[in-house]
Amino acid sequence: MTLRLSPLDAAATADVARVIAMEAASYPADEAADAAKIRFRLQQAPAFFRVARLCGDDGALVGFVNGTLSTEQTLTEHAMSTHDARGELLCIHSVVIDSTHRRRGLATKMLTAYVQYVVHECPQVRRIALIAKTPLVAFYVQCGFRVTRLSPVCHGQDPWFEFELDCDSLRRLPVVQVDAFSARVFDGNPAAVVVMPAKRFHADGVAKWMQDVAKENNLSETAYVARREDSTDAIASYDLRWFTPAVEVSLCGHATLASAFVLYEDRHVADTAVIHFHTLSGVLVCKMETHDGAKRVQMDFPLKDLEPVPSGFDAATLALGLELEPSDFLSVKITQTNDVLVHVPTAKFAAMKPNFETLCKTDARGIIVTSAVERNEKGVDFQSRFFGPGSGVPEDPVTGSAHCALAKFWSNLLGKSTLYAHQACPFRGGYVSIELPRDRPDRVLLKGEAVIALRGELLTSP
Repeated sequence: MTLRLSPLDAAATADVARVIAMEAASYPADEAADAAKIRFRLQQAPAFFRVARLCGDDGALVGFVNGTLSTEQTLTEHAMSTHDARGELLCIHSVVIDSTHRRRGLATKMLTAYVQYVVHECPQVRRIALIAKTPLVAFYVQCGFRVTRLSPVCHGQDPWFEFELDCDSLRRLPVVQVDAFSARVFDGNPAAVVVMPAKRFHADGVAKWMQDVAKENNLSETAYVARREDSTDAIASYDLRWFTPAVEVSLCGHATLASAFVLYEDRHVADTAVIHFHTLSGVLVCKMETHDGAKRVQMDFPLKDLEPVPSGFDAATLALGLELEPSDFLSVKITQTNDVLVHVPTAKFAAMKPNFETLCKTDARGIIVTSAVERNEKGVDFQSRFFGPGSGVPEDPVTGSAHCALAKFWSNLLGKSTLYAHQACPFRGGYVSIELPRDRPDRVLLKGEAVIALRGELLTSP
């Protein structure tokens, strides 16, 4: 069940009356705010009076949260009974869900959305505070609050606990480093993922900030994601951008997998939800699946067509950069994104010694070298390595986007629609499961595991 939070219109008399009735029905008589107090909070602090409505045709009002500002540092009787627009402390008075809609998780969704609204839309608020009784301690802790003390406020008969939430710390953007296409840390392909509020994701000048952070991370890719307004519980829609330390790129498989994994792992979306990433390469669909007891992310990507390299292609420089001979190339193809795919014999694949300085003299964005493999226990169909002279990446450990081209190449060569690939980077590497759906000949499904290696916070923001 999905909620949306919106302001309470003081002129909407029916909604105001419903809020007053819900307040009276939700608290004991000596604790509930009367109609005059409700109207005072609405008139004096309308920005902090938000109502929760069910998403759907009727948009039923099922809950509300309200609060006022104080210049005091702690909750006192005075702080909770007045409103000072200069205040940095937000005192929450009511968190109410209509009795007919309780025990469905709506209160958690509502309060979480309220906190996110305050954190990202109300920069003057540095802390949020409230008081609650013993039965609600676990609820508020679950929503991110911490118990600070037994409250000195006398409000009704029973004692109250005081809770606080630090908005300043929540405004610091988390950064998560994920090892993609691996179930083990220090393997696979690392990518940094930054989950951002939409407002900051779309801020003026954000691209430069994203590029600076990617350069600071110094990983092959840093991904930035932000939830879109059209998200639902079933289909979670996110904007997604990828940056290498040098440039923004139009597609990155391992950073997409890492982004989806973080959204699932950190409960931004449910495991049953499908994620739609809106990117420079169109909408990319990801979902979580379980295979042999292990969780892995499935990514629905565009299949890359391969064409013969143009006449005049400098195969000699490419061969020199790999310490091979042009005669070692069984075939050379190119994608529309200027990635060159080189097919070599298995023995030559093992013998190559890439020289990145020489590879940078080619005109390619990326260089994919691939070969068949000897029969093996893991059932690997082919192997590859990826070098990125056009994106500032000497060698990428596991490259999802490269497999969008490799999938079609090896499917045609082996006559198979299901493949298992090993990217044989000497210092990391990883495995990619590939499926070419017969009913969608322009798409490829890439599947892989992931693991979180570290977490941190960014001390800058756009």
